[in-house]
Amino acid sequence: MKKALIAALLCITVISALDSRLTQSDNYYYNRHKDASYGMKALYLCNEVLEENPNDANALWRTARLYCLLGDDESAKEKKLFYYQKAEDNAEDAKAHGPGIPESHFWYGVALGRIGQTKGVLNSLNLAGPVKKAFEKALTLNSKFTPAMDGLGVWYMEVPGIAGGSLEKSEEYFKNGLAIESNYTLLRVDLAKLYIKQKKYSDARTQLNKVLSTTNPKHAADYVLEDKPDAQRLLAEIEGK
Repeated sequence: MKKALIAALLCITVISALDSRLTQSDNYYYNRHKDASYGMKALYLCNEVLEENPNDANALWRTARLYCLLGDDESAKEKKLFYYQKAEDNAEDAKAHGPGIPESHFWYGVALGRIGQTKGVLNSLNLAGPVKKAFEKALTLNSKFTPAMDGLGVWYMEVPGIAGGSLEKSEEYFKNGLAIESNYTLLRVDLAKLYIKQKKYSDARTQLNKVLSTTNPKHAADYVLEDKPDAQRLLAEIEGK
């Protein structure tokens, strides 16, 4: 009886340690604007968990997220595709071992989309269906999962109308996401891009200025490293229009 109790306590300790490492990995990821090394530290912790349990879906989708980040930071096409493919592989495994986790499907869609964009338009259209399906699955699992709303908004904005794209649906997804999380600045940047595409420059400026005036962004790292610079760049591009 005592041995069984000790064994149970050891199992609990191991599970707790795994959760702790993934939590710390998230902390590094969401604060990577403070230290350039945080991204790799986050990946190291996830891989450490996967060395002990290769089927840990929560670690798998996090590695997919980090590999997408590494791919984004590369300039060479071959290196981009290398990381995006690793992201796809990890997300696919995450879906297999954690089919009920929205992030597993979302990051699978992101990875596929990145691969398509990097390879070219024809490849993007070829992958458009699976990308959309992945985002829709994430939203089915969690109807308030705003990253999937942004993903679908971008999908409908970038895919040609003949292939299913719709600027009206794109705007609807962006606005639905903002109704849930008004401080999700990526949604505002992408909504502004949609307005620019429609030549609605006044509406675009409104969204971009709201990005710049956000004091409590949903993701501080994304805001500092991407959303704020993008908003400033876009405002400069449409100045006078």
